[in-house]
Amino acid sequence: MIDVIKPTLLLNKQKCLDNLERINTIAKKNNIKFRPHFKTHQSLEVGRWFKKFGIKSITVSSVSMAKYFSSEWDDILIAFPLNVLELDNIKVLQNKVCLSILIDSYESIDILDKKLSNKINVYLKIDVGYKRAGIRYDKIESIKKITNLLDSSDKINFKGFLSHFGNTYNSNSKDEIREVFYDSINKLEKLNNIFPNLDISIGDTPSCSIIEEYPDFISEIRPGNLIYYDLAQYKTGSCRLDDIALRVVCPIVSIYEDRSCMLIYCGSVHLSKDYILENEKKCYGYVYQGDHWSLDNKIGKIVSLSQEHGIVKLEKNEDLKIGQKVSIIPIHSCLTVDKMRELYCDNSKIQIMN
Repeated sequence: MIDVIKPTLLLNKQKCLDNLERINTIAKKNNIKFRPHFKTHQSLEVGRWFKKFGIKSITVSSVSMAKYFSSEWDDILIAFPLNVLELDNIKVLQNKVCLSILIDSYESIDILDKKLSNKINVYLKIDVGYKRAGIRYDKIESIKKITNLLDSSDKINFKGFLSHFGNTYNSNSKDEIREVFYDSINKLEKLNNIFPNLDISIGDTPSCSIIEEYPDFISEIRPGNLIYYDLAQYKTGSCRLDDIALRVVCPIVSIYEDRSCMLIYCGSVHLSKDYILENEKKCYGYVYQGDHWSLDNKIGKIVSLSQEHGIVKLEKNEDLKIGQKVSIIPIHSCLTVDKMRELYCDNSKIQIMN
């Protein structure tokens, strides 16, 4: 048993496998590729769990992450628009794996043409409403110009379009997720009608968690957070609390009975400052007493975070003592893993990328 004396991240493997099986079954039913995003777990060991389901292709968020996973995976998509300053590293990776990259500008094509030695797979990023990156789906003339340039390049194998339905994360119910999903799908269908016979890759955990049937023109899905889930996903309606496979265990430092609060050793350097709103108030995590994986004894929620401090507003404070350990369900599992850099599963440490 791990002797927890400071904030420690625990992982439940069975919950992870159950989450994976659910999504993999949907992908197989629809005859589409499941290309999971590995930015959530960032671990070779956890990545091996996906191979048990026959998964052979993955998504990452950086060139560095692609390099890390290239030791065990040979079909990798970098789902972040091309950073031209990393082209030398991309060229090295090209010689090792089947690499796909993402662009959303004319300039990127010109640079690839001039600097690449070997042909590379390229997707064009399409924005269907999230407004984070990509070319708007209705800028048809711009898309035509870029696709013509892509097709005419002898350094580029143009694969198709890639989109992220990130606005599903603003949903508060399954119905709202479906509304965003079908609106986004309708926009991509218009593109597919103009540019047929291209791959169309989509990815976001909320919609991939609840959508059972996909149109024929969708080639692959790329959810990532689903391996662990978190409170943000629970709030959208994409998972149950019991699906969440991460807990942060930490000690109680002080108890303030006069204001029904307690101080825990777990702050923004462990959890990030992501939050959900409950009754128009910020919540940075649910806090439980007792068994780490039981949902029976919720004692409060984190209402304030600073670097190492977490303030918990208590809903009940029976038998709480300084030095006791509590369990936290985090808001954002991707950032929690990235912040803490190590986690434990079945009393063994799991390594993640440096």
